[in-house]
Amino acid sequence: MAAGLLLVVGCAPVPPRTIIREIHREVPVEVPVVQPADAAARSLLAYHERLRQLPAAELQVEVAPRDDASLAPPAAVPLALALMTSHAPGELGRAQSLLDQVLRDNRAPEWRPLALLLADRLAEQRRLEDLLDKQNQQTRDVQRRLDQSNQKLEALKAIERSLNAPRSGTPPTPAAGASAGGTNKP
Repeated sequence: MAAGLLLVVGCAPVPPRTIIREIHREVPVEVPVVQPADAAARSLLAYHERLRQLPAAELQVEVAPRDDASLAPPAAVPLALALMTSHAPGELGRAQSLLDQVLRDNRAPEWRPLALLLADRLAEQRRLEDLLDKQNQQTRDVQRRLDQSNQKLEALKAIERSLNAPRSGTPPTPAAGASAGGTNKP
């Protein structure tokens, strides 16, 4: 029986062998190239996000006076943005001079569009601040005129009260019920 079993198993078909071969093919993969202007914009956006989260004291340290004239565009544009964010007196002029410096500089053309954008935003911010100053001045003028009118009104009220008050040393005025031509009789 063992011989028969070997005979039956020996007659069974042998499964085919799978042969695995490596095939090397080159597949072109496009590596995205970050343009310098894109890198500059990303850098400025990241810096803006950082500025938004800074407390006021740290923002003041960030915009501390330094030699602005020697700054390269990659440092000047972010500083101008920080100055525009700080709202401290005189900082908008400093930011404008930094942006003008970047616009004149030909060493880093990738920062020019960002400098133009910030310069436009700065001009709008200055226009709005000037408008606000004008409106505040008009409000102060109206308040001053209102205070003067109130003072005049109070003075007129005082005059009216003094005219209606009885005078000492003068005969009392006739009663309201007395006749105009007659005498008062009991």
